[in-house]
Amino acid sequence: GKTVCLLSLITSYQHAHPNTGKLVYCTRTVPEMNSVMEELGTVLAYRSEELRKEREAMAVISSSAVVGDAMDIESAAGSQLVDNPNNNFNGSNNDAITNGNGDANGSNNEQQHQNRQPRKRKRIYGPKKSQPQNQLGPISHNNGAGGSGVLALCLSSRRNMCVHERVMRESDREAVDAACRSMTAPWALERARKARHNSGQGEGDGGNTASNNGNIETCPYFDGFQSAGEATSMPSGVYNLDELKKWGKTKSWCPYYLTRQAINHASVLVFNYQYMLDPKVAKMVSKELESESIIVFDEAHNIDSVCIEALSVTIHERHLEQATRSLGRLSSEVSRIKASDATRLQAEYQNLVNGLVDQGLLDAPPNEVGLASNILGTDILNEAVPGNIRRAEHFIAFMKKIVEHLKARLRTVAGPRGGVISETPLAFLHRMITTTSLEAKPLKFAYSRLSSLLRTLQVPNLDDYNALTDVADFASLVSTYSEGSPKFAIILEPNGS
Repeated sequence: GKTVCLLSLITSYQHAHPNTGKLVYCTRTVPEMNSVMEELGTVLAYRSEELRKEREAMAVISSSAVVGDAMDIESAAGSQLVDNPNNNFNGSNNDAITNGNGDANGSNNEQQHQNRQPRKRKRIYGPKKSQPQNQLGPISHNNGAGGSGVLALCLSSRRNMCVHERVMRESDREAVDAACRSMTAPWALERARKARHNSGQGEGDGGNTASNNGNIETCPYFDGFQSAGEATSMPSGVYNLDELKKWGKTKSWCPYYLTRQAINHASVLVFNYQYMLDPKVAKMVSKELESESIIVFDEAHNIDSVCIEALSVTIHERHLEQATRSLGRLSSEVSRIKASDATRLQAEYQNLVNGLVDQGLLDAPPNEVGLASNILGTDILNEAVPGNIRRAEHFIAFMKKIVEHLKARLRTVAGPRGGVISETPLAFLHRMITTTSLEAKPLKFAYSRLSSLLRTLQVPNLDDYNALTDVADFASLVSTYSEGSPKFAIILEPNGS
């Protein structure tokens, strides 16, 4: 009952105060999200019905008032004709109308007055009660959802929102994300466009299959979404995940990207804690929420654990081994690109000279959320990436030193004289610089430089590089927040992290 009460209270407040921002309802799981949407649909359907009844009642009252006024006018006119002694109702017996005392009591006039009966008022019936309407999906009756055109959306991961048949057959989140990126990444779309051009096809000539695109498959729903452009608007309604997928399929638009675009126009949003609390994700999804928005955390006692998880970087020994293998793959790929398409790496180098803003590293493309970062300090936003890590091969060697240093530190705490160690970022950074001879400033750019390299190499499966990404994120965090009072602690444990 508490969810219905909250939704009813807040949406009613929004209805009474149109300048109020969005209602953002944060849950933990997909079933909870769908449950909230169903209850929201019930609340808005009830409000819509009550507003309809109110409008009909006002219409009846207004109509009755008009009829009553007309009858009063008729009665007044009739009375004037009867009571006016100057009117001649019988021309041959005018004297009989008025007696010597001037009373209007002539027998003919009296009989006519008695025969005049008051007219009965007409009874007006309102329209028949409408049948129950759908509470989920697009709603057009009764002025839209809630009787005021409410748009309520929920947002989840690609795995829960994808409608592409082949991608939906993938078993886990990482595989779904990788398959989606391989068909929607800018470089994949560019390759498909060139393949269509080389084969003599136009932009709209069946360019959605691998065979038509020279073995480069693109997603027909993402292509449809991009082709529609500004026309990709959503009607008023309450959309859970199933309704979003159904609507997207009907329009041949990707539900995932459609929902992310429609967020700014929604009155109610329902999504996972991470979309509000994890800076990397929140910067992509929640950064444009109005300051007047109303935020509700369901089961709020879980907030502390979610925040700790979102703002922590955990690195195990096996992660460092995976990072080493990832660096090996990157090195091989860089060598291959230098031999076949050296201009691509040269263009990246020039962009890095121009700085992070010019290269677009501060705002990752909407289909590459995994490359977003929240750790860049304001002092380096407009700086050029340091020269000693601009070259791809130099940056890879730079990252190898960091990985080897972290391995050595973990071996130390796991040895006979080891144990749990807690250090400040400044102490940890000082020891790293002393041991590896690395400079502090390039460490600030480790995460953004890795993101740039992965884009340049057109890596479809970013999850294969999660371990290396964590190392780069950790290095940037330590370097960025080493000055001043400690913002966090670095804990080394014998169990490998």
